[in-house]
Amino acid sequence: MIVCENLVKIYKTGEIEVVALQGLDLTVEDGELMAIIGSSGSGKSTLLNMLGGLDTPSAGQLQVAGKNLLAFTPKEMIEYRRRLVGFVWQNPARNLIPYLSALENVEIPMALASIKPAELPPLPSPDGTQLHAKTVRERASALLSLVGLSHRLNSRLTELSGGEQQRVAIAIALANNPPLLLADEPTGAVDSKTTKEILGLFQRLNEALGITIVIVTHDSLVSSFVKRAIMIRDGRTSSEFIRQEVSLADIGSLDDGDNGLGQVEEFAVADKAGRIQLPREYLETLGISGKQAFRTRLENGSIILTPGGD
Repeated sequence: MIVCENLVKIYKTGEIEVVALQGLDLTVEDGELMAIIGSSGSGKSTLLNMLGGLDTPSAGQLQVAGKNLLAFTPKEMIEYRRRLVGFVWQNPARNLIPYLSALENVEIPMALASIKPAELPPLPSPDGTQLHAKTVRERASALLSLVGLSHRLNSRLTELSGGEQQRVAIAIALANNPPLLLADEPTGAVDSKTTKEILGLFQRLNEALGITIVIVTHDSLVSSFVKRAIMIRDGRTSSEFIRQEVSLADIGSLDDGDNGLGQVEEFAVADKAGRIQLPREYLETLGISGKQAFRTRLENGSIILTPGGD
């Protein structure tokens, strides 16, 4: 679904240049539910904006669903954002038009893209059957039911809780049947109980619709319920966290401080230039800082790094 090769993004303000991405590589499989984690300033939001067609790389290659985003015309990029990708923002107010009802908010993307619901795949209904929506309103209602808000069709932004607002935002992002759903800190503004509910919803949507979901977060707790999480440091892919079995039970209680990563194995990732980022906590444990030199050697199939002086 996603292939990023040597992505570079440089922002310029006057004479100042800020490098947000420094040769990032990433591959996401079709139908995968995964997370991208990193601290503030790591480049994760910049990457998400590129995947959503809201920003363009300064260099590198970027393909989504087999399409080269760097070759898009402005018209093709608009069509991409309307039909191929759904976006959920952290701030619910950015997702919803406050003076419209939840139902009307979900209808808007279909109206803008001139979507004919009868031509879209059916949606699973609460009774386990498949619903073939014939009208925009019928599909919008079905999407709100899918995210557990069948009782909130006519509610406006001020009448919804933070978790309910995010559920409406997810329904909006799914309105045009995109193959890719991007979520930028979707649980950043809700409590731990609501966080677990939203994570469970993403999991169910991934299984029911087969949609590819990429969640960007600074919180390793959120990433612990997916099978694969990518850590970004300083604009590069640095680590992968792989979980063998994934279920809601694996998340654990989000109230007891358990980050759920005990069952996850961490792998360092080498980019195409052979660069590897060592976990910061490893360096701190060994008292290594700055641009310290290392001796390297191969030993029994392993690479051994030894501090080699100033």
